[in-house]
Amino acid sequence: MKEHIKTLHHHPKRVAAISIVIALAIGIFGYIEINKKVPPPVVADNSSAGNTNSSSSPSHDLTLAFLVGGRIKSVSVKVGDKVSKGEVLAALDSGNTEGALAQAKAAYEKIINGATGANVDVAKAAVNTAQVNLNGATKQQNILVQNAYSAFLNSSLAATPVGDYIGYSAPIVTGAYTCSQEGTYDIKTYSSTSGVSVGYSGLEEGSFLLTNIPRPMGSCGLFLSYSGTQAPQTGAEFNVDVPNKNAPNYNSNSDAYQLALQTKEQTIASAQAALDQANASLTALVTAARPEDVAAAEGAVQIAQAAYENTIITAPNDGTVVSVSIAPGQIATPNTPAIEFISASSITNQ
Repeated sequence: MKEHIKTLHHHPKRVAAISIVIALAIGIFGYIEINKKVPPPVVADNSSAGNTNSSSSPSHDLTLAFLVGGRIKSVSVKVGDKVSKGEVLAALDSGNTEGALAQAKAAYEKIINGATGANVDVAKAAVNTAQVNLNGATKQQNILVQNAYSAFLNSSLAATPVGDYIGYSAPIVTGAYTCSQEGTYDIKTYSSTSGVSVGYSGLEEGSFLLTNIPRPMGSCGLFLSYSGTQAPQTGAEFNVDVPNKNAPNYNSNSDAYQLALQTKEQTIASAQAALDQANASLTALVTAARPEDVAAAEGAVQIAQAAYENTIITAPNDGTVVSVSIAPGQIATPNTPAIEFISASSITNQ
């Protein structure tokens, strides 16, 4: 049962079709039960058993009546008319039952024949749209997350002295960190033939002469320089942490990054669910009808057909009309004699 329910969840179009069929069946069955007053036979045979071929009295004198009540829409015969078996002799106003029968037949045909080409085209277009939306949402959210992460990594980057160093001002960090790896630049100053130089390691490695003109520290977008007229003394050590956890905007940037990650996950999941739903709808349209669906649809058609037939009087055999006691516009009550009929075989044998 659980597996069946899961299957239906993946075929919402099929569920809708079956629901319509079941609803039609229940409604039509209720209509029949409310209006039905006698057992199913449409005619009442007034002849006595064993007298079928008697010449002294008609052996197939039949009194016909409606099985349900309602306003009489038409009476197609008059006294003396000869009719054929199955011919409609009279009918009630049966708009509801005819509509229910048409709907049941349409539902049956839809299940048997599957969706029309136009419906399939619409479903395919919906899948394409959902796929485009998913691709667009994924691209947009990736950019937003990347921007939030970049802001997080660049939280007020600064060179921080290592240990108890007290001396000249620390080098100035400028630029924007463009790489994606978190970590630390370990910086040391040393004396060189041209002045004070710096060597850095950790996230990247290299060295250069430290001046008051910013020089690139590796290839990730950061620059290093000193302010004023004198470089830091030699032998000093500094760290540039990426991100800077001591920065005043570290927490807010971290929260913004986490929110961007959550938003990305939710947005993409929603777009993916829409694509899955569109694919499921398309699959339901092109999947062959299951036997149980066909059986349910056939049952609904049979019930609707029976309800409609209760609103008409048909000739049970070839024969002649000998009495008509109803007229269009009158209100018929169930099982009240309406048309008297003599079978052609009875006339022949008299």
